[in-house]
Amino acid sequence: MNEFSSHIAIIGAGISGLTLGCSLKSMGVETIIFEKSSDISEYGAGISISSNGLIPLDQLGLIDEIKKNSFSPQKVIFKHNNKNFFELQASRLHFLNEIPAPFFSMSRQKLVKTLQEKYKSLGGKILFDHELENINESENQVSFSNAKSYKFKHIAACDGIKSVIREQYFSKSFEPQYSGYSAWRGIGKSDSKSVEFHLGKNSHIVSYPINDDGDTSFVGIVKTENLEEESWKKEGTFEELLREFSSYDESIFSMLKTSSKPYKWGIYVRPPLKTLFTQKITLLGDAAHPMVPFLGQGGCMAIEDAYTLGLLCGHKGDDFPSIQKLYQKLRIGRTNKIQKMSYRQGKFNHFNNPLLVSIRNTVIKNTNIIANRLKYMHHYDTHIETLSVIEN
Repeated sequence: MNEFSSHIAIIGAGISGLTLGCSLKSMGVETIIFEKSSDISEYGAGISISSNGLIPLDQLGLIDEIKKNSFSPQKVIFKHNNKNFFELQASRLHFLNEIPAPFFSMSRQKLVKTLQEKYKSLGGKILFDHELENINESENQVSFSNAKSYKFKHIAACDGIKSVIREQYFSKSFEPQYSGYSAWRGIGKSDSKSVEFHLGKNSHIVSYPINDDGDTSFVGIVKTENLEEESWKKEGTFEELLREFSSYDESIFSMLKTSSKPYKWGIYVRPPLKTLFTQKITLLGDAAHPMVPFLGQGGCMAIEDAYTLGLLCGHKGDDFPSIQKLYQKLRIGRTNKIQKMSYRQGKFNHFNNPLLVSIRNTVIKNTNIIANRLKYMHHYDTHIETLSVIEN
């Protein structure tokens, strides 16, 4: 039996797990991360980090590293049937003056590497090849498939969208439901310096530059009844990718053709949870609130969760009942709402009725619906919100 009885055990070395590790270590809290893979890898994807995600990263001293390894788009463009119908200057989305830009876009791989290096610089340790097998809450013990077991003080479940911990301890009766959408993602080449939303029939594509070299991340969504595996690691074929988006203009077609590897996965829906904790376990990130990818907020919610829990632990010590109640108070309402908003956005993006399409495009063009929706998500300072409940 190995001892980490004074540590918070973090299950999963993704964005939420590494951010939590950094947050806890910066507050002087002992932690250990267990990762089931033999290393940390991200598969051909970008991430857009809006101001609500940048605030915690800034508090952790990472904003300069983020700026150095990312791109700051100045414009958001909406297209329908390959024609521009609305443009939004990024300056209109600069809701928090504490940060230098409304959002940065970068490769997920570089974000994860930045977090990992920060965690290690704080003295953090990651144990690889540790796939979770069992949690014994009454004995404060966690066991892994490699026959190793450890004592722990508390468990932070950061094991992702297909969380074993969530399925075993929080939602045994809920089976994931196929949403009717499949997604493609990859990184190709493009001259565009803007975030672009291309709306089509039964599909849409979002693309954004992730550096100054023309590398552009894309996510393409297709409405289909064909069940696809829910795996970020499953490669698709270029033939199928180009066929499914054959109606899009040459700029999109060229970007898709230059992508290194296209990945395809099925999008599944899980109902919001009513609680984020048990006596010894707290859920974070995709393990707590798996989101369909229509608002691009999954990563930012994971960062918010992790920073919030780390700050609470730093101020409340080992008073986990108090920590968990405050964590749930701060997180569950916000994340459940954005989870639902993201699902509705998918419906909004895929109208087929010509009248509904016309109304949608007119509403986007002539109202503040986009800016207001983004303001709700982006105009949130996790540091201030968490300190306010601690002080009260």
